[in-house]
Amino acid sequence: MATKKYPLGVAFSGGGARAAAHCGALQALKEYGIQPDIVSGTSAGALVAALYASGFTPKQMIETFRGLNFFMDIIKPSVPKGGLFDSRPLMELIQKKLPYSRLEELPIPTFLVASDIEHGVPKVFTKGEIAPRVVASCSIPVIFQPICINGIHYIDGGAFQNLPVSAIRQKCEKVIALNLNHLEEDKYKNNLVSVAYRSFLMMMTSNVAVDTAQADLFIELDTYGCLAYDMSKIEDLFFRGYESTVKVLEENGYQRVMPKETISFSKKRRIKDSLKSPEMMFRNTIEKGTAAFPKFLKAIAHSDTPTAPAQDAS
Repeated sequence: MATKKYPLGVAFSGGGARAAAHCGALQALKEYGIQPDIVSGTSAGALVAALYASGFTPKQMIETFRGLNFFMDIIKPSVPKGGLFDSRPLMELIQKKLPYSRLEELPIPTFLVASDIEHGVPKVFTKGEIAPRVVASCSIPVIFQPICINGIHYIDGGAFQNLPVSAIRQKCEKVIALNLNHLEEDKYKNNLVSVAYRSFLMMMTSNVAVDTAQADLFIELDTYGCLAYDMSKIEDLFFRGYESTVKVLEENGYQRVMPKETISFSKKRRIKDSLKSPEMMFRNTIEKGTAAFPKFLKAIAHSDTPTAPAQDAS
């Protein structure tokens, strides 16, 4: 049997702001001497994969997003055609923060999974500009506008593969899968975005089973009670992800190669997050976006030209 190219790969699932738990998991892997040779990511997991491959430490990843508000700094309401929200703020943030611009420049090979909405197939990006491909992988249908890359429109990779083990399985001797999504009970909310997101979450949960079976080590990270768009809990999620990973590693016979690192975050209160609860902010943002519908109905009715927040001709 031919030797596979990489000894170890790590696959990061999607999960919105809950991806902060991935950062804690990476910290635990580091302390147990586990360093991936290749990474894959879907949705928010694609962002973590790109940051890690760029050389960010787990703590630096958290610091990058501390103080940000999902509805002010990551997305903004858009003309309701293709999606309710525009992800250009996230695109610009990635371009500003990452020291690399293209996937093939990254020190660690990185595979990002999106869904080709035109051909109905998953797409694994291994080269090209990083920012649009990360955002394409994060573009939850209905909620976010699809991203157009080389003339093809893409939505969230979770539609086909929320835990992207298969994207790197044939290239690795071993794969560790880090999963964020748990389908918790949730009271019905009578609005378009809540129904769309809940439906998409159920679909993502169902397709995780296939990739879970392909992993050599599956780690379910503790994100219970946390919302995908609530960034006020990312420090807590970091430590929960760390503890979840340590527990599984210990159960599977792994041993520490370095003492537990003391990591703390400043107690500075995020003013933006304290203004309103995530649920209120979510509702107000939706109302602001839908209030704009009448202004654009006439334009939309007379326009068949597809739009997208960003295009990448490379």
